[in-house]
Amino acid sequence: MLFNKKDFKLNLAVLILFDIISVYLAIIIGFKLRFGLVGALPQTYANDMIYYVIIISLIAIMSNIILRCYGSIWRYFGYKDLLRQIGSTLLTSLFVVLIDNFIGLELPFEMFILIPSLMFIFMLLCRFAPKAYQAFSNKKSPSLKRNNSVRTLIYGAGEAGNYLLTNLDQKDKVDTYPIGFIDDDKSLWGRKIGNVPIVGGGDILEFIIDDLKVEELIIAIPTARAEFVKDIYMRCKKCNVVVKQYGSLADVTVEDFRNAPIKQVNFEDLLRRDSVKLNMDIVNKFIKNKVVMVTGGVGSIGSEICRQVLKFGADKLIIFDINENGLFYIKNEFDELGYDGKFEVILGSVRDRNRLKEVFQEYEPNVVFHAAAHKHVPMMEGNPKEAIKNNVLGTINVANEAIFHDVEKFILISTDKAVNPTNIMGASKRMAEIATQIMNKVSNTDFAAVRFGNVLGSNGSVVPFFEKQIEMGGPVTVTHPEMKRYFMTIPEAVQLVLEAGAMASGGEIFVLEMGEPVLIYDLACDLIKMHGLEPNKDIAIEFTGLRPGEKLFEEISLAEEDTSKTSNNKIYVNKAVEHDSKEFSRSIKQLENIVKTDDIEGMFHIVQNIVPTFNHNNKKDTE
Repeated sequence: MLFNKKDFKLNLAVLILFDIISVYLAIIIGFKLRFGLVGALPQTYANDMIYYVIIISLIAIMSNIILRCYGSIWRYFGYKDLLRQIGSTLLTSLFVVLIDNFIGLELPFEMFILIPSLMFIFMLLCRFAPKAYQAFSNKKSPSLKRNNSVRTLIYGAGEAGNYLLTNLDQKDKVDTYPIGFIDDDKSLWGRKIGNVPIVGGGDILEFIIDDLKVEELIIAIPTARAEFVKDIYMRCKKCNVVVKQYGSLADVTVEDFRNAPIKQVNFEDLLRRDSVKLNMDIVNKFIKNKVVMVTGGVGSIGSEICRQVLKFGADKLIIFDINENGLFYIKNEFDELGYDGKFEVILGSVRDRNRLKEVFQEYEPNVVFHAAAHKHVPMMEGNPKEAIKNNVLGTINVANEAIFHDVEKFILISTDKAVNPTNIMGASKRMAEIATQIMNKVSNTDFAAVRFGNVLGSNGSVVPFFEKQIEMGGPVTVTHPEMKRYFMTIPEAVQLVLEAGAMASGGEIFVLEMGEPVLIYDLACDLIKMHGLEPNKDIAIEFTGLRPGEKLFEEISLAEEDTSKTSNNKIYVNKAVEHDSKEFSRSIKQLENIVKTDDIEGMFHIVQNIVPTFNHNNKKDTE
């Protein structure tokens, strides 16, 4: 909805009031011109003045209604509105003449010309004054008029589009030159917002792009659905036009669209589902005014947790990571967003117990999100000891400090690969889950894990990999024609992580509803088509066979886990499974010692004892 009813009613009331004043002034000045500026007005006309104002005002208002002169937004008055106003004035003149013949208004002949003419001038002044003011204001923004800027088309002439135009120089770091709006509301066509015309609708998008030499398009419709964005993206892609979005559903979920950034639309955005409906009350209570620590804070999931934690009003955010460059970039990002003083970037490893002690001692976090992990399956197959050191022993290090420093909640970011794992990465994450469930029983800290599948756009994920292959001309490599994976966008996953964390009372493994699994072959085909190409014609698709540790289909829950619904239909919870804590502690001690040796086979034997469902597949090709 472009403009709400409240705005329309106010717009209508103001215009009608202005029109009555215009009629009054037209009659007064008309009589002055007819009988002289200083001459005395005949008493007959003076006595009937109120009578003339009432009748002609009613006629003018009725004519404006008939010709839809009140349907326009006063800020966007254009040439079509001018034509309607001319028609309304002529209709008003006709009605005044007819009424004069029937009931005898007894107006001098000249008044039938003077009153409509003056009335038309005054009505136009009322309508053009706000537009002239807006045009003058926009001239003060030189960034919208630079010669070398990107020719930009804005889709959506509503509140978001209007706000975007006014604040474009602050919103987009690219030097943009707005050349037009498009909107599917035909009543807006031909008007202007500021100096920028509304040139048509989406049905002639390609023609507008070609005619105006458009270089980029910004979708300024916060409620735009994925299918709509996908359609615009594909059409613009064929015209070599960059597509960006201002105020998406994901942004509006957390904050008002005015504070949302302009983001370039990519393939991951087109696969997103409807917006996540967060329970804002419990998430606010969970995060607001808390000291929150995020390990692995510059990774794909970790960095998004950091962004949303700051949006929800954390008192202090501790970003802990071993990636020096990542910390540098996220610091710059948050500084630019005005979060100075609300966060700290800490360089360190979860393997370093002393470093963790220093950080926990200094900042005393209330909540810990543990996202630090090695996640790439083939990489960990080649370096299995590193998976144990980081994903298992590193998790236990952070958890021990959380217990010692009375952290309220510890949320482990887990994966669907932990269920019946066929690779050491999945097995290591399953051990991390078991560790948190055991530690929950012996501490005041509430430990919980959140388990989900692949996230679109994460570092090293399949979509950027396919993108690069397509840009190089192919082939696109898919491991197996039947390979399926669950996918979720990063913002959606993190929002659900926050709510699951808020729900946690200790010992749970939360499972995010991932929708239907996606066939990787279909994903590759869609991505090729979105580049304006044909699969297996312009770009070949080749099957390479399963990589070590991979399986065709990922599961979400173990058979022995009792899964139930939560208050959010996209979050399920698995109740804790009983584990022998003493046996687990002995096994972890053995692992800690064996990773210092070269006994890989012995290490796998210990992992198998801890995770009985671990069925290691290290073959290079499995059919």
